[in-house]
Amino acid sequence: MVFQLNEEVSILNEAGVYRVLRAEGTFLWLMDEHGFDRKVSIEFVVRRLQIPVQKVPNKDHLAMNSSKKSIKNEEIPSIDLHHHELNLDERNLSKHEILTAQLDAFKRFCNQMIHLKTKRFRVVHGIGEGRLKTELQTLVHVKAGLSMHDDQVTRGKVGASMIEIQTSVAKPF
Repeated sequence: MVFQLNEEVSILNEAGVYRVLRAEGTFLWLMDEHGFDRKVSIEFVVRRLQIPVQKVPNKDHLAMNSSKKSIKNEEIPSIDLHHHELNLDERNLSKHEILTAQLDAFKRFCNQMIHLKTKRFRVVHGIGEGRLKTELQTLVHVKAGLSMHDDQVTRGKVGASMIEIQTSVAKPF
């Protein structure tokens, strides 16, 4: 291989950029980027080739975009099943009637999420005695394509759950 004077080259198995100073038989005299000369066998020298690349995104720009995605991911649908959020008057309804209305609201919301093919949603059930949460767990457990796990913990107690939907399996209530 014939190299030109001042041509940029590299040495195999070494980092750095070199310039050809002169040739002596099967050896080349090269100058590295720091100005030092070096005699190298021609068999270890290769031409440097510029490889065209597309614009590489700035790392900070990528981090900013990924943080926007994580914020977007946090904005998941949710339903609050507290009786006052559902406009249920606890003075005129028994505890059983309130629980039934809360479960019906959950089923309607869950059906809507299944219809929209939403992968997960949050259910706020409160940190009370846990009857509503227990009933929700029972509903979800017997329903194919749904799973439930704790979501928010306040003062050592769980006040919300995350419902995950396997959209290809889940059927409405």
